[in-house]
Amino acid sequence: MMNLAAALIYWAIVLVWLTVLGTVFAFYLRNPRIFGATRLFLAVVTVDTSRNVIENVYFGLYFGSKYGLLSASLGSVLGNPILLIIPKLINVAAGCVVLGLLLLRWLPSAIKEHGASEHNADELTTLANVDGMTGLFNRRHFDLLARAEWIRSQRYSRPLSVMIVDIDHFKAVNDRFGHDAGDTVLKAVADVCRSTKRDSDTLARIGGEEFALLLPETNEAAALVAAGRLRDHVERCCPTIGPETLAVTVSIGIASSSPSMSGIATLFKRADDALYEAKHLGRNRVAANVVRDEPILIV
Repeated sequence: MMNLAAALIYWAIVLVWLTVLGTVFAFYLRNPRIFGATRLFLAVVTVDTSRNVIENVYFGLYFGSKYGLLSASLGSVLGNPILLIIPKLINVAAGCVVLGLLLLRWLPSAIKEHGASEHNADELTTLANVDGMTGLFNRRHFDLLARAEWIRSQRYSRPLSVMIVDIDHFKAVNDRFGHDAGDTVLKAVADVCRSTKRDSDTLARIGGEEFALLLPETNEAAALVAAGRLRDHVERCCPTIGPETLAVTVSIGIASSSPSMSGIATLFKRADDALYEAKHLGRNRVAANVVRDEPILIV
């Protein structure tokens, strides 16, 4: 019984490795377009599996003849020392091939694909957070950052202001010169906002022609100064559309936090109300909505 088991164990192993080999081929046939590290991994599995099949077939035949399952003459042939070394040579060759594929092809390919995957993930994160037109943060990401900054300012009782900037008569630019001209104006204003803000400020495009700046560690007086400077810089930027130079102005609404505010939404609402007031009273103005409800206007 033990002799029979010793003779048949090799064929059981052959069956297992043939199953593995068949699975690999079936997977490849169902997915012929696989590439990169996955294809190299399948090649490694195929080489190693083929080596195991050959080795175990050889010894299955050899021990089968030794234990009476096959012709004894077959065992005498396969027992030749020169032939016995062949499976071992195949084993060594397969090991070298596998090692070469792993170290020289699969590992570099896997590292490259991992790097590409991380790069793609970073690009997707950028696409999710950044406005494609201006390169600024979009409304969604700005809201996330604003909520975090609001929590920090309330916890440590630090000043926080928000500035909403709206391009005056932007629809008229699109209607008169076309949307390409409108895009040029948007980019010009975005560049001015970017160049005038502090590193600690958060800038975003939150609507068609609206921008927002979050100003940490900034009270209403400092926010008014920053808004006035921004308004002046925009007025001087004068983007060129064909032969014409456009006069671009912005209206700005400002609000600063206070302990009585219920949340960041209230701060935004105050800034938005101040912006409405600035536009209502002639545009190209800055309006600050501080703790009290009546905006303070400056030209």
